[in-house]
Amino acid sequence: MKKNSQNSRPGSSAGSRRPANVSSTRNYRSAPVQTSNRSTVNGTVKRAPAKKKNNNGRVFAICAASVVVIAGIVAGCYFLKNGSPASSIGATKYSITLADGTVTEMTAEEMKKELNVATFYTGITVDGIDLSGKTKEEALELVKAQVPAAPVGVNLNLDLEGTLYPVDLSTLTLASNYEEIVNEAYNFARPAEGATDDEVLNCYKAYQGMKTAPQAYTTAYTVNTDGLSGIVHGILDPINTEKVEAQILGFDLNTLSFNVTESKEGYEIDIDKAIADTKALLDSGVYEGTIVVDAEVTIPTLSTADVTEGYGLIAETSSGTTTDNNRNHNIKITCEKIDGMVLMPGEEFSFNKEVGERTPDKGYELAGTIQSGKSELGYGGGICQLSTMIFQSVTKCDLEVIERHEHQWPSSYADTGTDAAVDWPSQDLKFKNNSEYPIAIHATYDVENRVVTVQIYGHINPDGGYIRIEGKVLSTTSATTQYVANNTMATGSREQTRAPHNGVSATSYKVYYDAAGNEIKREEYWKSYYPMIPAIIEVGVLNPDGSIAPFDSSTGTVTAPEVTPDPSESTPTESSVTDPSSGTESSTPISTDPVPSETVAPTDPAPTDPAPTETAAPTDPAPTDPAPVDPVPEA
Repeated sequence: MKKNSQNSRPGSSAGSRRPANVSSTRNYRSAPVQTSNRSTVNGTVKRAPAKKKNNNGRVFAICAASVVVIAGIVAGCYFLKNGSPASSIGATKYSITLADGTVTEMTAEEMKKELNVATFYTGITVDGIDLSGKTKEEALELVKAQVPAAPVGVNLNLDLEGTLYPVDLSTLTLASNYEEIVNEAYNFARPAEGATDDEVLNCYKAYQGMKTAPQAYTTAYTVNTDGLSGIVHGILDPINTEKVEAQILGFDLNTLSFNVTESKEGYEIDIDKAIADTKALLDSGVYEGTIVVDAEVTIPTLSTADVTEGYGLIAETSSGTTTDNNRNHNIKITCEKIDGMVLMPGEEFSFNKEVGERTPDKGYELAGTIQSGKSELGYGGGICQLSTMIFQSVTKCDLEVIERHEHQWPSSYADTGTDAAVDWPSQDLKFKNNSEYPIAIHATYDVENRVVTVQIYGHINPDGGYIRIEGKVLSTTSATTQYVANNTMATGSREQTRAPHNGVSATSYKVYYDAAGNEIKREEYWKSYYPMIPAIIEVGVLNPDGSIAPFDSSTGTVTAPEVTPDPSESTPTESSVTDPSSGTESSTPISTDPVPSETVAPTDPAPTDPAPTETAAPTDPAPTDPAPVDPVPEA
């Protein structure tokens, strides 16, 4: 490579410059001499009075002026003869310290003339050859004749964490840079075309300085590195791999474990730096050696071991169902729809979205649902028991429940305040996997034992702690009875068309335990209000004669009218009946007493169950099976 060389031309920086209207030269032209003795007044020429003149003095003055003019002309010709252009007359002169220490003043044009020669300046050498006064062609021949033989070969290796990878540079051209160096040496301190005065001044100063501090250049063999980038990429790209995170593809319902892809460590190699370091080595004329490659091993955030070793059952909830086969069928096919679902961190679950509308073509059958405060048959009846099991299980996992509704009255399969009603499309159960790990839902229905179970699999709590959900009744309002007149039913008849349910206000709690079963804390969770639902009893008010009997809606009492006999009609005391066996008639006494008036007292059924927490329209009745069984997770 080049040594002790200056890559930029002196004079490229701007220097101070004297104002253009200031000149260090003098103007030798004389002012005009007025020789006339005439004067003018108002444009009229008047002659002055004649005086006696001294002719000798006049001749002397004319001769002196002539000598001055001739001297100026001679000086101007001499100046032009020596090569200074007429434009340098009046140009700025700069103070210059020459190599021998003397100081002189020169214009930029004078300096440029001295610098613009077709030979090397004194004091320039290439590979030890003095090129002073040589033309560029002569210098090229002299230097070329002494260029050393090319190196035998190139032997470079890339070192990646102790492993050496040979760099095959056989496709690159190796050549001497002597022509480049000779050109660079020739242009040292030489002003460029159109250089400013300041640039010329800087070049001239460098030119003078070189006479005491010569410029030495050295040639070298260089490699044409145009294809170097591709060579290094070809070596390192296959090794430069990104890390691979373990991916959960699904949940295996046979092994109750996650299907996981293999994770891999990665190498992040600084390939650009490896290319730059290799090029720098070659440019410096070093063709053997090792380039250390910077690389970083990257570790996956989620490894295969994390998923397979740290995952398992984290919560489950079970409850028994009724003997209603249609209801149990609905629960079973809904379990199958969501069984094995995997939710990644941040994903949300919607019961209605996953299950869809409950219709016959989707396999749903008629079973008890709650509609407008009473039990009615509807497609999909019973699946609220499954949504309740999901709600309780995700609560035990400490996941975020976004939407939840209580039934119109408490369910027998869950503590009051811990149920979750669903109805298409108005009521939904939604929760979010707000943990850092994926979870899987395992929902099953045991047909033989009539038990529905929801399990959640995910990252096991390392300290063995767990959560339970509890319900607490805050207040109860006894159910009342509503009496409704029915003018199509006979007076005195009655029918209960809606069962009563007590009103209940309740709340639920999330209770945290340590691995030993000690309660750590208790947080109030969802509040519930199950409205009071009065019984409805329809009372008949249709009299035999077609009239409507008076009715008291507050008590359900119906007053029947009195019947008065008509005195104009004869009332037989007995009726003749023919005895079919003998053919004779027998007399049977008939009562002639009027029909007494009567008051029908209502019979009010007792309330049948307590009341739920929010005014929602759930899709299943309250089964009579026991409350859910919540096992404590294993530590």
